[in-house]
Amino acid sequence: MLTLKKSSLLILFIFLMIGCKEEANKKATPIQWIANAPAANKYCKIDTAGETIIPNGRIVKPYGKTFRIPPHPYGLTLSNDGNIAITANSGTSPFSISLLENPFSTEVSIKQIPEGTNTDDDLLAAVFMGVAISPDNKTVYVAGGQENKIYIFDIPSGQPKGEINCAINTENQDFTDGYLGDMALSSDGETLYVLDQIGFRMMVIDVATRTIKQNVPTGRYPFGITLSPDEKTAYIANVGVFEYKPINGANAENLKEKALNYPPFAYNTPEAIEGIHNDSADIPGLGEVNVPESFSVWEVSLVESQATTTAKIKTGILVGDVVEGIPAVGGSSPNSLVATEQYVFVSNGNNDCISVVDVTADTVVQEIWLSPDDRLGHMRGIIPFGLALSPDKQTLYVAESGINAVGVIDVNTLKVKGHIPVGWFPSKLKVSPDGKKLIVANAKGFGSGPNGGPDFNLGAEGSHIGRLMKGSVTILDIPDTEKLERLTQEVIKNNFQFEQVNETNLTERAKHPIPLYSGISDSPIKHIVFISKENRTYDEVFGQVEMGNGEPSLSRYGLGATFTNKAGDSTVENAHVMINHLALAKRFAISDNFYVDADHSADGHRWLVNTYPNEWVETSVSAAYGGKRRIRANSSAPGNLALVGATGAIYPEDYNEHGSIWDHFDRHNIDFFNFGFGLELAAGYVDSTLKYTGVLYNVNYPLPTPLFNRSSKKYATYNMAIPDQFRVDMFKEEFEEKWMGEGKSMPQVLTVILPNDHGAGDRPEAGFPFRESYMMDNDLALGRIIEYLSHTPYWKNMAIFVTEDDSQDGRDHVDAHRSLLMIISPYAKKGYVGHTHYSFGSIFKTFWHILGLPYLNQYDATAIDLADLFSTDNPDFSTYNALPVDKRAFDPQKALDPFDENFDWQAVVASPVLDNPEDLIKASEERDKKTLQEREKNSNPRLNE
Repeated sequence: MLTLKKSSLLILFIFLMIGCKEEANKKATPIQWIANAPAANKYCKIDTAGETIIPNGRIVKPYGKTFRIPPHPYGLTLSNDGNIAITANSGTSPFSISLLENPFSTEVSIKQIPEGTNTDDDLLAAVFMGVAISPDNKTVYVAGGQENKIYIFDIPSGQPKGEINCAINTENQDFTDGYLGDMALSSDGETLYVLDQIGFRMMVIDVATRTIKQNVPTGRYPFGITLSPDEKTAYIANVGVFEYKPINGANAENLKEKALNYPPFAYNTPEAIEGIHNDSADIPGLGEVNVPESFSVWEVSLVESQATTTAKIKTGILVGDVVEGIPAVGGSSPNSLVATEQYVFVSNGNNDCISVVDVTADTVVQEIWLSPDDRLGHMRGIIPFGLALSPDKQTLYVAESGINAVGVIDVNTLKVKGHIPVGWFPSKLKVSPDGKKLIVANAKGFGSGPNGGPDFNLGAEGSHIGRLMKGSVTILDIPDTEKLERLTQEVIKNNFQFEQVNETNLTERAKHPIPLYSGISDSPIKHIVFISKENRTYDEVFGQVEMGNGEPSLSRYGLGATFTNKAGDSTVENAHVMINHLALAKRFAISDNFYVDADHSADGHRWLVNTYPNEWVETSVSAAYGGKRRIRANSSAPGNLALVGATGAIYPEDYNEHGSIWDHFDRHNIDFFNFGFGLELAAGYVDSTLKYTGVLYNVNYPLPTPLFNRSSKKYATYNMAIPDQFRVDMFKEEFEEKWMGEGKSMPQVLTVILPNDHGAGDRPEAGFPFRESYMMDNDLALGRIIEYLSHTPYWKNMAIFVTEDDSQDGRDHVDAHRSLLMIISPYAKKGYVGHTHYSFGSIFKTFWHILGLPYLNQYDATAIDLADLFSTDNPDFSTYNALPVDKRAFDPQKALDPFDENFDWQAVVASPVLDNPEDLIKASEERDKKTLQEREKNSNPRLNE
């Protein structure tokens, strides 16, 4: 790496300027700024009247009035007269609709169907995005997701008025299974146009007879729909890429024999396109990625008695398009549309732009790029979602989900005028009939807040993060030009804190292990090991650490714990559960102000590979974790296998434009190897005998291309039947084979999952008599892997980063997203608890600074790096020895015997760094065992993953 000379201190190439089509040939502009999260040292908090700090360190401070409603309003409609607004709240719980009467008045009345905090399967079993109001304001139609029906309610009374069953099976068509989403109602209220995501169809429904008049084919996973002003044309945005299929010949009876030991192929390779057909495998191909069925807008003529597709239009950047020297990995993700007499506007979620389609030529004539500040360069992360037009069609409004804002676009000039701050992850929006006000549905509202601790009121909602992530509705006056300029500056300030580079901050970092930015100097760290675990909060493990902002009463996996098995016939008292975690925390560095960006594992595993979830993922996750978006066995729906639920992988539909860490490593020739990350694909077969892979694969999902040949074929991905001890054995075995010995060299990056702190049911016969047994298994595995690595010659140039994919099974008194971040390295501060606000982006930003790479997206570029957790003093190269765990709760030999008879438990010796572990905690007597057990009993059960 090049060391920057003093004479050139202010000529910095901080960001890789990743451009759009029209800017593809422009050079990156030298800039003099670095960007950080505005939270600085603040902890997450909800302040609906002031500034809310969300997990990624950004500030939510909506302009206008904001009302909290049930979680995840991904649908919104407004009556023609503006007197009624209705949101479709798509999970996790309750699946519901919110009726806002007189939303633009000073007296807004809000009614919820069903009332309360739970989904009512008898009233409204599922909701997904689609919602429409009849012209007389008496009836609302609600898309029922996987129920494959449209629910109908009387608006004045809130009572049900029946259903429209969309599950039909004719001689030529089988729509028994469907997933209903976005919809549009004709102005006369007589015809309803409804999208079926997995049926690849648009239904034309006669409202009077409640029958389907026609099923019109669409592209893959139709997501958004709008009608032309004259209602003679429907425009449909297809957000899907492939139609996935099972491995030929595999069925429920022979799955273990026919399924694959490893994913079938790499993304967008000849094998993926054509399939694999030989004597040992018959795997259907996926076809070409840029076909008209994928990432496209379809135009459907409604003039004749039978609707007909008249055009198929590709929007945004195509997969493979080279932009500033980088081929696009992911497609455009067109998701929402609105139309004027001249244009159709399409939001491209992955490209941060709005495509402008000329309706006469059916051609994209311009892309409108969205970014509030030139200092961000062309890094993606705006995530444009819902669109709305002013009544005079002179102004276009776009929900900018990634920056918690609304973009304002002048239709005549096709230029961005400014941005308005709203709630977290705005999804859909509407303009009042007089054009003076705006109503915005914010899917994540103000966030979750805490879900445990002495001051937390458990209440009817329980403590699960999915219930606490309430949505919101923001109602605001549309600002004039002068105020819009001020609000734009607020949006920038709420999302990004820019710092000018100068000799002072450069000098401060001159000899630091973490450079101030990428490429400025050479780091002594040459090897990164990134370890991901599952589902824990900070308080659960580190709540007793005296220097941290913890709550000891929530440290159920700390020291001095007492617990009972599910059957109630066995109890362990005064056990030290995750003792290696605490020993490592005492010696190295942790953060008490780190937050996972994710609510659940599904989105968490996207964030873990630096793929920010787009609108397709976010809408899917909330519904899936509410139990209303599942793959169905033997379904004939062509899109059924895209309902991937909670699996820990990324899929082509949610690949970001520039891909994930795997693509980033590959582009910049960073050598890496993967142990279990990103391999948990949907619809797999899992049992306790699959010790070398953890899962068998029976669907033709691809892997990201760089990952395909750089992943272990031994190491088990997520499978709770495999003890983490065996994973460590496989890690050590492969490490010895590949990188130990003369002429061998460890890769620059290793990624490793140790998932068993996810927890599962009691399995005493397998060595897991308590839920805490899984935590001890995970704890010992982490201790052993650190022990092993610290005894290798690579240790002197190594940094190990340990975190969780999400925090949903835990409780925390600061925020339900607060989780574990551990830095284990000779260069880590000793026994240090950092208080700087960190998120997943902080981890990756630190990686890039160490490796000398540009940033990948807005989330890593504008997070705060982890420099505070590293020391500028002399490094400590001493090794670590794992602590033994309490055999009363977990006997590693018993758990490991069926997997590896050679494991020598006696070789694990006590570490001298935790001679008196009680000095890390306040007295265990301070914890109220009875209260903890009562909370555990009353809390909603964790959603099954």
